[in-house]
Amino acid sequence: MALEVDATGARAMSSYPALKYSMGFSVNGEPIPDCSEFSGKESDLDTMGERDATGYLHRKKVATKFPLKLKYNNIPVEVADDICKKLRSDKFQFTWYSLYHGGLYTMDAYVGDRDFEATWWPEGGTYLVNLSFSVIEY
Repeated sequence: MALEVDATGARAMSSYPALKYSMGFSVNGEPIPDCSEFSGKESDLDTMGERDATGYLHRKKVATKFPLKLKYNNIPVEVADDICKKLRSDKFQFTWYSLYHGGLYTMDAYVGDRDFEATWWPEGGTYLVNLSFSVIEY
């Protein structure tokens, strides 16, 4: 089975529903499909934090970062492979829709753990996989 592109630019496997690209995810400017699940958090990074005798916290905040988690359910292995290839470099630009920034936000990032499992493997055909990974801001 080969990837096919429809009139809207959505790619699909010939016997698989069309993938959507409406969430704005991209790696180095190359779009990746919308995921099944998406979560993130805002993390403050400190170089120092301690409380004084009154319990007041003295901290030195140096940055706010946004680690993300994307999960794809039952996607063709070719699509999962394409996504993984885009994430292989040590550092890349990752674009996502950020509630914190009120729109698309591009950050320097690297990929954390990648988990995958085959969910359906027909004889002589393309199998489907679940793929999840973390994207961590530099």
